Amino acid sequence: VLFYAFIIYLMCALLFPSDLDDYSGYEEYFMSRRAWFLGFLAAFFLIDFWDTWLKGPEHFSSLGVEYPISQIAYITLCFIGIWTANRRFHTTFAVVALVYQISWALRYYSTIGS
Repeated sequence: VLFYAFIIYLMCALLFPSDLDDYSGYEEYFMSRRAWFLGFLAAFFLIDFWDTWLKGPEHFSSLGVEYPISQIAYITLCFIGIWTANRRFHTTFAVVALVYQISWALRYYSTIGS
């Protein structure tokens, strides 16, 4: 849990600077820091994968095959994002990841009691 909180803190600190004086806006700031942000995001997914695996095979398998596939996809996309400065890629990644996470949470948590 402490690792999660620390990584989330670092990602928030990178996303919300105290000032943007040296940049034309948030987009330029993000693009200049994207390697750090996406590196921490990839680390977050790796730690989550490891943490889930440590909880045992029953818990890991309860998440289905979708879980490891999505984690590997996220980590791969983070590394692609570190490499590319393509604005369209970053926008698509952010929107698709948000929609997918909301979809997954609704599907997973709506079936817990069943």
